[in-house]
Amino acid sequence: MTYSGPDVFLAPIGNEAAADNFRRTVLDGVSADQVRPRAGTDIDGETVRLWGTKSTVEGSWKKVSPGDFLFFYRNGSYEYAAEVRATEQNEQIGRDIWPNHEPDEPWVCLIYLDAPVELGVDSAEIHELAGYGRDYPLGFSSLNEMGVGGIRGRYGSVESLVYGESSPEKQLYLDATPDFDVDPDVLSELYFPDDRAAEIAQQITAALDAGKHIVLTGPPGTGKTEIARLVASHLAAQNSDVFTGFETTTATADWSTFETVGGYMPEEQSDDLSFTPGQILRCFKRQDSQRNEILIIDEINRSDIDKSFGQLFTLLSGQPVTLPFTRDGEEIELLLADNVDGDLAPHQYAVPKSWRLIATMNSYDKTSLYEMSYAFMRRFAFVYVDAPTVPGDDDERDALVDAYAETWGMDVESDVREAVGDVWYVTNNVVDERKIGPAIIKDILAHVAATPSSLERSLTEAVGSYVFPQLEGVPRRERIAAQLAAVDDVDETRLGRLATDVLQVAIDE
Repeated sequence: MTYSGPDVFLAPIGNEAAADNFRRTVLDGVSADQVRPRAGTDIDGETVRLWGTKSTVEGSWKKVSPGDFLFFYRNGSYEYAAEVRATEQNEQIGRDIWPNHEPDEPWVCLIYLDAPVELGVDSAEIHELAGYGRDYPLGFSSLNEMGVGGIRGRYGSVESLVYGESSPEKQLYLDATPDFDVDPDVLSELYFPDDRAAEIAQQITAALDAGKHIVLTGPPGTGKTEIARLVASHLAAQNSDVFTGFETTTATADWSTFETVGGYMPEEQSDDLSFTPGQILRCFKRQDSQRNEILIIDEINRSDIDKSFGQLFTLLSGQPVTLPFTRDGEEIELLLADNVDGDLAPHQYAVPKSWRLIATMNSYDKTSLYEMSYAFMRRFAFVYVDAPTVPGDDDERDALVDAYAETWGMDVESDVREAVGDVWYVTNNVVDERKIGPAIIKDILAHVAATPSSLERSLTEAVGSYVFPQLEGVPRRERIAAQLAAVDDVDETRLGRLATDVLQVAIDE
């Protein structure tokens, strides 16, 4: 099913001049008489509200359509949202309405808006739904599909978030079997050579249909976390009568059942203790409202599995559980939703039949892998996300790096592509037991592009910063370091010093 609702565009108010523009032309609006004579679109009413962008971001502006929404960012929050009425390119109006533009960069791409609505949503929430690793927008840009899907899953629709039409207590079908069909297009933001995307999507679909939770495992940088977020966002968006969204958390070595199940915490303004639900229980109920949120646990192998999840092994097998905690004198109960008849008591949680946990795990962390008990592992389907084969042929290798760079929207010079491809080939082929995925190559390309020094120096720094940390503790890592130092565009002397400092090996051994 293709989404046909409104898209969201992120509009940062980056400085005081922009804030003044926002107050004048969006909050207050300008006289229609000032705009109407030169406008190429119909102007109704006495006041016009509009925003604009420079021609340098015309690519994003061209995607804006009537009915979409602009979310205005300021100081860590999306403070306002406004619905789009129309767009047009009009330099004359732009120069007149916003005379305080930067030299030779007037706002020429106009966006006509309805009256703005106070939103007041932390940017961290929106960006977490989108899978961004930052809490601020990078200029005027569209929110990605995962972010829009996350909003729909959590709030019902973009309109519900903006206008407060939150689901009139949306009816959740807790015993329903949702559409678990994960099409390869769900992973279209990522690049996989050959038919690997279809294979991964098929494995995930089969596991979900079989009632299993999922662990995405594989080498670092292969896109496991992004796959989990894309799949969870897709499932929540396509099954809004079943799921209320998804949540993401990262496991740590300090985790216990307090983080997963919950535990006792002092009450506010009181010395009394009360039960506070953990990550998993919050997927089922918040503020006494039924929820069904897919849970993503990133790097689950960082935690002591038995200590963190022991009490939930039975639940993960689809059975009810009574926990050793009480609320109002009653033991906490996790009940299967299809056995729940009537309203739940405060100490009861209904676990929907469709609820799923999707975890990621670095397959190279052998210690944690073998500490994961069979009792835990048999409750999951393990989907392996491997690193692509890096060809030995120069032209084929260059084409592979180019295909990834195009997916990432990176314009990379041919000499940089070739040099980074050489680094990737050496890293993944000298020792069979250690490979790196494309995400690390993306970091290297970005580092080289952002470094003003020579290719030799910037690439050497990037190898030390992004490849060497992945080799710590690897047997025969000195062989990989020596081969990397021999790459044409790498400074052998400098990389040798880094190998000694970072890996405690000498590349001439």
